[in-house]
Amino acid sequence: MYTETRIRFDTERRHLPVGELISLLERSTNVCEIAWIAGDLAASGEHRAVRPLLSRLGDPAVQRQPEAAEAVCDALVALDVMCPCGECGFAVRPRHVLAPDVVATIAELGTVPMRYLIARQA
Repeated sequence: MYTETRIRFDTERRHLPVGELISLLERSTNVCEIAWIAGDLAASGEHRAVRPLLSRLGDPAVQRQPEAAEAVCDALVALDVMCPCGECGFAVRPRHVLAPDVVATIAELGTVPMRYLIARQA
């Protein structure tokens, strides 16, 4: 069942425009799909993916699945919003190096787990 779902999902999302991937990310309730979509969005390099990825990072279901949280963080690293960090794994980049719209998005959403906001690079 798991493999069939993954194959079907992989086939359906192949070559989707970024806008459709973002829409899928916002609607998905399956953490495996969220992780796969995050990977595709990371590869796209598309800045408009930042807001939905930050939103998903605060999703309790994503936080309960370390692989999904890591995939979302990896996507945000690829988009220069986060960076690898010592013990915590990932941290939001310092405010002064983020684009103003990203800072505003983080403040507006208020859902980014605190551990990513206060972590320091090792």
